[in-house]
Formats: sequence, structure tokens, C-alpha cells
Amino acid sequence: MKFWHCCTQLGFIVLFLSSIGAENALAALPLQVGLYRGPGSRYIQIPEKENRICIENFASNGSAIVASVAADTNRKDFYKINGFHGIFLLQQDTDTVLFGEVNNLFKYVEESGLSRDLDDDLQECLTSQKPFFKRKSSGRGTL
Repeated sequence: MKFWHCCTQLGFIVLFLSSIGAENALAALPLQVGLYRGPGSRYIQIPEKENRICIENFASNGSAIVASVAADTNRKDFYKINGFHGIFLLQQDTDTVLFGEVNNLFKYVEESGLSRDLDDDLQECLTSQKPFFKRKSSGRGTL
């Protein structure tokens, strides 16, 4: 009887430890630097410099928005974008960023074959110490 009791306890311990490991494996990742393609020929670029993260959200028509990004204090693993009320980023896995409202996130997949230089606005965002937001409507900086 004692042997069965000991094995049962050991089984519960193993189940408990494996559930902790599974929970950690499902946790979201920090934002990954890269260029991501989303629906409708939209792209986002996420650069980082000295723990400062920015985003450029741009469309095929050349319009773009550059903004600073910060961890959301109300939602674990979510990042808020300066100048966008209710719009968030979440790193789903190393190749996928989710972008949008919490209940309506769109998938953006990393474009590993493309590279894009950081334009002046992204450089300014990365070096700024304040919340940053800039809207660009010209064709400047398109892919």
C-alpha cells in the first residue's frame, strides 16, 4: 500500500512540474526585431536600440506611421504603441507578430528575405527619450 501511495504522489509531482513547464512554454516572447508582412500588403518594421523599441507601420501606397513602443502595464506580454489608443503588439512566436485591437489581432509574418534600412524617422524615434509619433503620407521609405 505504501508503494502505491508513494508512486501516486510522485505522479502528481511530475504532472504538476510538467504543467508549470507547459505554462512557461506558452508564454509570449519579447518583441523580435524584424520586418513583418501582414494582410493587404501592409508591413511593420520593429527596430530596437538600447532597450528602446519603435515601430513603422506602412502600406504599399507609401503612407506610414512611426511610433515608440512600450510594454503594456495592464496586459501581460502585450505592447502598446504611442499614438494608437487600443492598438497593441504581441509576439506570438519568433516569426509572428500580432497587431491590432486585443479582440481583433492580425497576424504579421517575418519577411526574412527582405531587409529595410532604418529611415530618419525611425532613427529619430530610437534616439528620442520621449513618447514618439509621426505620420508620413508621402511615398518616402516604401519597399
